[in-house]
Amino acid sequence: MNETPSAEQAADFDPFSMEQAYKTYQDNIRKADQLIYDITKGARGDVPERELLLMAVEAIARMTDNTALLSVITQALEARGTEGEKKEAEE
Repeated sequence: MNETPSAEQAADFDPFSMEQAYKTYQDNIRKADQLIYDITKGARGDVPERELLLMAVEAIARMTDNTALLSVITQALEARGTEGEKKEAEE
């Protein structure tokens, strides 16, 4: 089985095309709008602050097309949580 796309398929998909860029922008806008709605609803409800923060970070990442932001913040929060648990255990 040949997993590589044919020359014709590769020509049909250009990740740098304006059409593909607009599709990506529109998808990010839709997802960011849904996240903003979910954040607003969650803030009025019983969604934990950490989850609200991560939803806000994801919305920012989508609006700025920063694909690494969510993973960087998630890792930092996990490290921070681990450090906080160590400090509490020492006290």
